[in-house]
Amino acid sequence: MKNFVTKGAAVAAVAATLSGACMAPASAMEYGERAADNAESRAVASLRIGRVGNFGDCTGTLVARQWVLTARHCLESVSNEGTQARIGGAVYDADSWSLSPVMDAGLLHLTRPVEGVEPAKLADSSPKNGDEGNLYGWSSSSLMARKGQLPVARMRVREILTGPGASGSPGGNGGDGGNGGDGGAGGAAGVAGSDGKVDGGVKVAPGSPEGVESVPADIAMGGGAIPADGAGGVMPKIAGGILEAESLTRAAMQGGDSGAPFFVGGRLAGLATAGTANGDPDLPSPTAAITTLSDAKSWIEDVTSGRDTSSVLTAATTPTPPRTPQTSADYVGRYLAGALAGLVLAVALGWFGRRKVSELRQA
Repeated sequence: MKNFVTKGAAVAAVAATLSGACMAPASAMEYGERAADNAESRAVASLRIGRVGNFGDCTGTLVARQWVLTARHCLESVSNEGTQARIGGAVYDADSWSLSPVMDAGLLHLTRPVEGVEPAKLADSSPKNGDEGNLYGWSSSSLMARKGQLPVARMRVREILTGPGASGSPGGNGGDGGNGGDGGAGGAAGVAGSDGKVDGGVKVAPGSPEGVESVPADIAMGGGAIPADGAGGVMPKIAGGILEAESLTRAAMQGGDSGAPFFVGGRLAGLATAGTANGDPDLPSPTAAITTLSDAKSWIEDVTSGRDTSSVLTAATTPTPPRTPQTSADYVGRYLAGALAGLVLAVALGWFGRRKVSELRQA
């Protein structure tokens, strides 16, 4: 029962994040320890998302001289025009970005190379149960981060939610994945046909890019029936793994910093997608859903090397995101008009009042 509850909470958190229901970035370190100055911490970037954002909106990791890796949902919620990265005290503008079609990972291209910082090296394999690593987060919600100190938490992998080694997923333990193919060691579900019908537990979303699968959230995460959009919708299939990691100290995740890097053995093994201990992304969570990156290695290398240019977007080529005002600046014209109308009304009432008083005196 304990494992069911834990996985259910993790499923809910991840499904909400990947489906876009969680518009505010999540997963920031609170009560973490101050990070030592080393190769891992120097590669961690504080991100300011969009023109109206603030540093600490999300966290990223330098993976190439001009590329920062972060969570995809950080780059989907608002326009990325004006996005910046702060690395080693220097600020870099971002001019383009690329979003993984099959996992919660995105890349930001910087207008100039980062000097004096060695890009993080990607892990060749996914972490296993019991593996320990360091999770860093530059959240603006963190008291330590607001003082300019990078927090770090020591984390241990508690459970593999999807991917190789996952339990309770369709076709797990090498079982049959359905008509679409074998489940394999990771319990991968079978692939659906182009008609969008479920075949082996997988459903292709209408309008999805060719070759990109989607699955209902409850099937993808191996948990209860939790539709991605609350109405039976689908979300991009997790081609790689997602694991749940628990803090070994009093450090906790909280709203404000998705994309936090998870280093295992000195290599970048994953990034934070969401806190999993509760349903409220604004409350601290001692556990986190980590998107593993070993299966994203070829995509990352293709984009950062310039071999893949077709998936790189700019402000001119990015579809307009859902209108979600972040600050009062989004409606500055309306606020000024309202204030002016209020001022005119106050002057009119004052004049009317003085006139009435004058008439009473004359009477």
